[in-house]
Amino acid sequence: MEYSELTIRLVILFIPGIIATYIYEICQNKNDLSNRDFIFNVVLCAVVVYSLTYVFFSIIGGKPSFFEVLFDSSVQINVNEIIIASILSIFIGFIEGFVVVKIIRINTKKVEKNKKVRLSVWEDLFNESSSVEDHIKLILKPQNLIYEGYVKEYAVSMQDRKEVCLRDVTKYNLETGEEMERDICEVYVRIQSDEDVIVEKLNSNK
Repeated sequence: MEYSELTIRLVILFIPGIIATYIYEICQNKNDLSNRDFIFNVVLCAVVVYSLTYVFFSIIGGKPSFFEVLFDSSVQINVNEIIIASILSIFIGFIEGFVVVKIIRINTKKVEKNKKVRLSVWEDLFNESSSVEDHIKLILKPQNLIYEGYVKEYAVSMQDRKEVCLRDVTKYNLETGEEMERDICEVYVRIQSDEDVIVEKLNSNK
C-alpha cells in the first residue's frame, strides 16, 4: 500500500471523528483547539463512533470492514459504514459538547459558591458592627499553615489589604493537620490577597 493511498483511507475513515469534533467546537462556541487537541479529539470520537457502528452492524448480522481497511489494501471502503458512522458522529458531537458544557457550568457554580462563601465571611469579619471576639480559623495556603484563635484586632487598608491580630492561637500544619503550637499569646497576619487565605468562622465569643 502506498503512503498516499493510506493517507486517503485514513482521511475517509476519520471523517466521522472530524464531523463530531467540529460539532463539539460549535457547542463550545470556540474554534481554537490546538492541533494536538483537535487530532486527539478526532481520534477519540472516531473510536467511539466506529465502536457504536460495529455494535450496530453486529446486531443486524453484518460484518464491519473499517478496521480491515487500514491493514489490507484489497479491502474496499464500505461507503454505507462511513455514512452510518457519520450520522452517529453528529449525535456524539452534540453529546460531547453538552456533557463538557454541563461539567464546566457545575465547576463554575462551585467556584462561585465557594468564592461567595469566602467573601461573605470576610465581609462579616471586617464589618464595623461585628464583634472583635469572633473565633475564627485562618487557612494560609502559601505558608501551609492554619491559625485558630480569637480576633483581637482587625483592619482593612486603602488597598483592601486585610490585617488580623489573633489571641489564644493554636497553630496547625495545613498539609498534615498536625498541631504545631498551642496557646500562642498573639499572632499578627497580613493578607495581601483573598485568594491566598480561607476564613472559617467558628463558635463565637470566649
